[in-house]
Amino acid sequence: MRITLILLALLALFPVRADENYHYFVDLKKVSNDRLRVVLTPPDQKADEMEFSFPAMVPGTYEVYDFGRFISNFKVSGKNGAVISVTKVNTNTYRIKPAGAVDQISYEVDDTFDKCDLHQTKEKIIFEPGGSNFEENKNFSLNTHCLFGYITGMINRNFIIEFEKPTGFYPATGLSGLTLGEKKDVILANDYHELVDSPIMYFLPDTSTILVGKTRILVACYSPRKMVTSNFIATTLQELLHAQSDYLGGELPVNKYAFLFYFNESPTLSGSNGALEHSYSSFYVMPEFDSLSLQQQLRDVSAHEFFHIVTPLSIHSKEIGDFDFNRPQMSAHLWLYEGMTEYAAHHAQVKSGIIDINQFMSTMMQKYETSLEGFNDTMSFTYMSKHVLEKKIHTQYNNVYEKGAVIGMCLDILLRDLSGGTYGTQQLMKDLAGKYGKTRSFNDEDLFNDIEKFTYPQIGSFLRTYVGGGTPLPMKDVLNRIGIEFMKEDIRYEFSLGNPDLGYNPETKRLFVERADELDDFGKELKYKKNDELGKLNGKEIKIGEIKELIAEYYDTIKEGEKVSIEIFRPNRKKTKYKTLTLEAIARKVKTTYKNRITLIENASEQQKKTLSAWLGT
Repeated sequence: MRITLILLALLALFPVRADENYHYFVDLKKVSNDRLRVVLTPPDQKADEMEFSFPAMVPGTYEVYDFGRFISNFKVSGKNGAVISVTKVNTNTYRIKPAGAVDQISYEVDDTFDKCDLHQTKEKIIFEPGGSNFEENKNFSLNTHCLFGYITGMINRNFIIEFEKPTGFYPATGLSGLTLGEKKDVILANDYHELVDSPIMYFLPDTSTILVGKTRILVACYSPRKMVTSNFIATTLQELLHAQSDYLGGELPVNKYAFLFYFNESPTLSGSNGALEHSYSSFYVMPEFDSLSLQQQLRDVSAHEFFHIVTPLSIHSKEIGDFDFNRPQMSAHLWLYEGMTEYAAHHAQVKSGIIDINQFMSTMMQKYETSLEGFNDTMSFTYMSKHVLEKKIHTQYNNVYEKGAVIGMCLDILLRDLSGGTYGTQQLMKDLAGKYGKTRSFNDEDLFNDIEKFTYPQIGSFLRTYVGGGTPLPMKDVLNRIGIEFMKEDIRYEFSLGNPDLGYNPETKRLFVERADELDDFGKELKYKKNDELGKLNGKEIKIGEIKELIAEYYDTIKEGEKVSIEIFRPNRKKTKYKTLTLEAIARKVKTTYKNRITLIENASEQQKKTLSAWLGT
């Protein structure tokens, strides 16, 4: 049964009675020791016994978090004073009997942003965009899987949630079933899948709206020091969202979408920042910096999360479509859900002119380099995906954003080349979404065959060899098809600044030498030491905002045999005082080895030019 909005409005006016729906109540005005109390009137029960569970894992996280760790004071009251037996089966599940006599279930929920004193929370801190944060009278960032459980076998019932709220608070969410009041709101989800797929951010609203075609997009921003505003984010994303709409054929597959941004004024417990995607929304936890410094980062991370409206919303396997929250099974196709999404996020920007080809290729080649240096390049991507929850394999997960994106690029270029420029991954994703869709899942083992039917035998062979198999990607062959020469190793003799690894000291506002163990011959002659802070290059002050221009001038004007001087500030052991020194050496070219270097082929063929033009949309 699907409850209507009229019935939803009536439920906000009358007391809750037991029926076939879940009726939850949360009072956001009562926070005790970073905990909220949740009360549930469960659906009517016919069975003698029921299991009530909190999820072990939710889609998009790719890690078992056991959200039941954050539940305490779990109590069950019986109708007419009936005695109820409650047995805790494991971290996430409670066995309750007699089920038919249950009146209410209540419990307390800890937030996850700053809790590390609970059992195992230090060892397994929840990535903040997948957790929840309770800040009394300020902000409630609610990933619903942290707060609400379900009864085994009754996951497809309506979830009706009543929130009592502080004055003026507004629930920003991608859910459509909302009845808003002055003191209370009622929010409806059609089943547990939709509920878990829909974070809610309660706060004094800073929101903006963007209209992209027929899609209404909400931008909600919580910035405690008001350093970022929803209007700034909306302005930053507007061009991008229109570009993504064009990339998807001019029409978005959703009518409503919500970007929920929480800006953190202090470092996160996990040490990370980022976002978690959902079908009709995405939730972001990012550092609260000056907004202009965040602009491109906002575009990149938002572009990725927004493109998840294609995968896995419209293209997904049975493991995702019928997700088991307590016994999760993984799909073999993370290259599709995360890799293709990451690729599209950057490709849409270069096709629309938001970034140029040099930025785009630099990003993609950096991803390729990272995939080789940080991950196992001979591990089958489908094997990694299927076994990603296993401890030894989980270390390879982040490669979905590196090699996964490069797989997407290779697939796109091959498709453009084979089709004479008329077909690429944009069209392929549209065809797959047409074959499957939000309510129809594919079988993992059928996907490569289905893609081959839409495309070419060579594409099926590519997927089986380089995605399903352990053969490293054929970068030289693929890039050659767009007139780019790929060199695994390129040795040149060039001027340098010594090749120190540099960091930035925000207190002194200077670059400093993080590592000096891989200096080239010129760097060894200069005698850099670890923690040296750079002051001047040939008498010109090294300012962080002008560093690119200064370095470019150095390389443009330096001649062999000239003296190079670098003024540095060398700290004492306690880093309380600095000694000013001048390092000097005679300029000379040193042997420089570049790995995985790309250059344009001067006399590219017409076929190469045509494929390149079709790929970039020029």
